[in-house]
Formats: sequence, structure tokens, C-alpha cells
Amino acid sequence: MPAHAPAAAQADAHACLLHALKLTRVAVLGASAGAPSSLQLAIRHPARVSALILMVPATYMPHAGGAGTNVPPGLALIFDTALKWDFPFWLASRVARKTLIRAMLGTPPALLESASADDQRQVANMLDFVLPVSARRLGLLNDGEVTRTLPRYPLERVQAPTLIISAQDDLYGTFERGRYTAQAIAEARFIGYPSGGHLLVGRTAETTGAMLKWLRK
Repeated sequence: MPAHAPAAAQADAHACLLHALKLTRVAVLGASAGAPSSLQLAIRHPARVSALILMVPATYMPHAGGAGTNVPPGLALIFDTALKWDFPFWLASRVARKTLIRAMLGTPPALLESASADDQRQVANMLDFVLPVSARRLGLLNDGEVTRTLPRYPLERVQAPTLIISAQDDLYGTFERGRYTAQAIAEARFIGYPSGGHLLVGRTAETTGAMLKWLRK
């Protein structure tokens, strides 16, 4: 983890990776805090991006501050406690699962009450994926720094066909941010769901189908 890793530097690293893999152009999918670097890749290295998909994106919106300013209650406390060490986070994921789902995963826990077994397993896997926290903490903190200090990117320079997906009850507030971003990118398409939270619970088939149909087109 470098001392300074803004979205633009991340995008340049993505481009270097594509060069090393001898991949000329790719379709790019950036979710949540992956959206800033994905946008920067499309802006800084347009020839590399054949299509751009942003899911529940942490993006800039006027008069709203950085995307990180709209975060679920309790997230700062989790970063200062459970997310400092592996065992406390593992324990919290077992005894305070609903709290983590709401505060860290940005998803209303009530959605899981009627969710399918596959969706419930997906959410559980997402929590487990954070472990080991000791290896991911610096990256998570950098994500927070990037999304808290987002400027407005020159979205008009995005040339790739763009699809943006979010849900109104995303507790990170990406719905309006995603819609604003789509309005600023030429011919971008925005898909907004009434529910699903930050993890788009219950929307896997819809989102996958929409993305594949859009990519084929």
C-alpha cells in the first residue's frame, strides 16, 4: 500500500496491469469505492475501456460532499474497534451481524428476512471476505479517504458506453450520486431499484441479466 493512493493513481495502475497482461481493451466493472478508479481509468486511458459499468457507485454529487460523508451510522465506531484486528471483527460478524450488515455493508438487515438462501449466503460471504482485516485495513481506510474527498471528475470526457446501477435504500446514498453521474456522461444508462441496499440483495438475477443484455448490445 503506497503512502498516497488516489483514484487517479489507482487507474494508472489498472492501465499498467492491462499492459502487462497484453489486454488492449476491456469492459470495466467498478462497484462501490471501486467506482472512482474505474471512472478515472475511462477518463485517463479511454482507449483501454470498451464499456463501463458502475454498481452502487461512490461518486461525486454537488452540494453533498464526498461520497463518504453519507455513511450508515456506526461505521466510524466499527473502524475504530472491530476493524482494527482479525479476531474482534470475526466475533462481531457472529454476534453483531445485523449491525455490520447495516453499518458496514450499507444494507437494511430487514431485507434478509425475505431474501433467498442464496442472497443470505452472499451477504454472509461478503462479511467473511473482509477477513483477514489485518491485510485489508489500510485499503479500506484508503477507500474511505478517496470517497470522502471526491472532486467532480470531467465526466464529459468518458467515451465508453456506461451503465450505472443502484438502489434507493442503499445506506451509502449511491442512488442519487449514480443518477447524477449518469446524467453527466453522454448517453449513459441508469437503472435504479426501489430496494436492495448497497449489496443489491434480491437483485442478482435482475442486475446480471441487465448487465449481460447491455454488454451484448
